[in-house]
Amino acid sequence: MATKSSKTKKTVGKTGTKRPASTVIVKAKAKPVVKPAVKTPVAPPKPSPDVSPVAAIESLRREVAALRTQLAKHMSPVATGTMEEVDAMRRVLSDLMEARTNDIIRDLVAIRNTAASAGASAQRVTEQMDTLLSDLGAMKFEAERLEHVDPLIHAVTREVSDPTLPDGVVAATLRPGFHTGHGVVVAKALVSVNRRS
Repeated sequence: MATKSSKTKKTVGKTGTKRPASTVIVKAKAKPVVKPAVKTPVAPPKPSPDVSPVAAIESLRREVAALRTQLAKHMSPVATGTMEEVDAMRRVLSDLMEARTNDIIRDLVAIRNTAASAGASAQRVTEQMDTLLSDLGAMKFEAERLEHVDPLIHAVTREVSDPTLPDGVVAATLRPGFHTGHGVVVAKALVSVNRRS
């Protein structure tokens, strides 16, 4: 009579003694891991300089709406996947969305700054850009007078010599900076710094 187990097999002879038998190795078949396909969004071409800022704003607004729709579609629960796969997919899509939004904000800040330097005729465009940037989560910031210059958020474009101010502090903000809701600085504030000679 023989008894079997998944790891070893022992044979019992007529005398009732056990003698070792060869070890049987059972290999389990590995289940294939199915990874969800992630489509990397292709960056649209940058608007040409011939395109008006208002048309560029509308184009970017439509693109953001399409990306939000795509993210919402992929964030709905998946019946066949595990919760870990769904969470991983959500993190990947969220990171892609955030990276693309940061790129859009950088482009919009550049357009806004160009419009702001054009003068009073571009004031309406600047206001629209500020509204759109705010809708995307970008926050405007300015350097405070007498604040120490921080190269991570300030870009010095001018030096002044004012004996009433300490050396190396911000004398004035020439152009505001912008950062995202997560604190990523997409445009440094342009400042003038005081240098005592």
